[in-house]
Amino acid sequence: MFNNLTKITAWLLYATIVLLYVFSLWALMDNRQEETPFSLAETLPILKYSLLQAVLSASISTILGILLAKAFFYLEFKGKTWLYKSILFVWSLPSLVIIFAVIGIWGNSGWIAQVMKWIGIDWHSNIYGLQGILIAHGLLNIPLVTKYYVEALALIPSSQYQLSAQLNLSGWNYFRIVEFPMFKRILPYVFLTIFMICFTSFPIVLMLGGGPKYSTLEVAIYQAVSFEFDFAKAVMLIMVQLAFGIVLQGLLFFCSQRALKQSNQTTNVELWKPRLAGSRKLGLQSILILQTLLILLPLVSVLWAGISVSHFWQRLVNLELWEATLFSVLISLIASITTVGVTYLIALETRQLLYRKHHFLHAILGSVATYPLILPVFLLAVGLFLLLMNISLSTTQLLVLVGVMNGIILIPYVYPMLFSSMWETFNAQDKLARSLGLSGFNRWWIAEKHYLVRPLTNAFILAMSASLGSFAVIAFFGTPDFSTLPYLLYQQLGSYRTEDASVTALMLMLFALLPFLFNQRTKTSK
Repeated sequence: MFNNLTKITAWLLYATIVLLYVFSLWALMDNRQEETPFSLAETLPILKYSLLQAVLSASISTILGILLAKAFFYLEFKGKTWLYKSILFVWSLPSLVIIFAVIGIWGNSGWIAQVMKWIGIDWHSNIYGLQGILIAHGLLNIPLVTKYYVEALALIPSSQYQLSAQLNLSGWNYFRIVEFPMFKRILPYVFLTIFMICFTSFPIVLMLGGGPKYSTLEVAIYQAVSFEFDFAKAVMLIMVQLAFGIVLQGLLFFCSQRALKQSNQTTNVELWKPRLAGSRKLGLQSILILQTLLILLPLVSVLWAGISVSHFWQRLVNLELWEATLFSVLISLIASITTVGVTYLIALETRQLLYRKHHFLHAILGSVATYPLILPVFLLAVGLFLLLMNISLSTTQLLVLVGVMNGIILIPYVYPMLFSSMWETFNAQDKLARSLGLSGFNRWWIAEKHYLVRPLTNAFILAMSASLGSFAVIAFFGTPDFSTLPYLLYQQLGSYRTEDASVTALMLMLFALLPFLFNQRTKTSK
């Protein structure tokens, strides 16, 4: 009975998600004009720039991330763990906070400009355009690359490090013989992951692009719908992004197989590391200091800008700010419940299908986790926006709608985490549960709860943190009376309300910090 219920529920959820995308596409097609001056050939400059900025951003982030990972791995110093976690926190920040931080450091009134003015140098920085996009993407993605490569270096056997020390390997030879065999297995996966993040980047390109010349597919879709009302153009751009999304997702899946084989290895409990000295140690120390300043100073600028504004307490107790905070938290809770609930119910059935070796059905049902990655985010947001455009929605209905859409978009990031834990638990506890005649909730409570509480908690925290800074969906449904912190920050920056934006950015950063701290606490309590 319980197995039939989970089967029906999982396939109903699958059908619901598919129908949401189908109806969204139908709404776009139904609203498009018969003729549009925009042609497929005009997508080429947009596509070219999308690819260019993604390649450059991924390349810069990967190179600098590898260097920073080497510095963290080989150097030993007081406060290393705290500094490493502080840098990882930057990756969990909402994109709009990153934008505000970049402007605070590199803008015409930023810290660098003020220092230059103080020492008598007339220095002007144009942060808008490709350079601003590359800086923001680097600030956001270098910590992620660093995390991947620190973990990769920890997987290299101690014997290899000891042998390299005996042979006195250094420089290029050390990298080629000791590190590169591990790096080359995860490099394609890491590069493509960062590439996809940058290729589908929306808020950063929208705010720092500086004009149509630097528009990407995501931004062009948003502008076509919100400002030009050219739905035929939006459909064309969505189809182009869909085609590239399928190709990129296929490449990412292929590369992930090699990367995951390496990550499944057991990390050395007591890893022997070579002692550094001379120019090698000095070089890594210089890299650590410079990159730490480049990554953490923007965060300090957000903190300082927030607390140093005039009438700080009056701005802090502003009703508009706290309404946006309340809506952000409620949407994040709804998104987290949606993501974890839908993912868990689908994973219950997919693990049964895998256990029974129904690989085809397992692949179909499990593929729902790839749809939000392959299909553009704006397909769902724009389609539902058009479907509901003439319907007056209450605040509660908007909260649920935006929260559920945010939850669906986050399924690809939560599903692999939950399914792997649920599959391992199933293999470990299935015989015990069957021998005791356990099923349904009793099976979960007695046999699986101990193994799944932490993955479920981590998934919930991840979803909540990601949804707090989500902007793509609220960009279409936000109103003066229904605003989240990212949407409010976008409006304040767009209307040059810099001091109000400073307090909003500070509030958003602090709320993003809470799930991160809780997640770190659960890790250290293992």
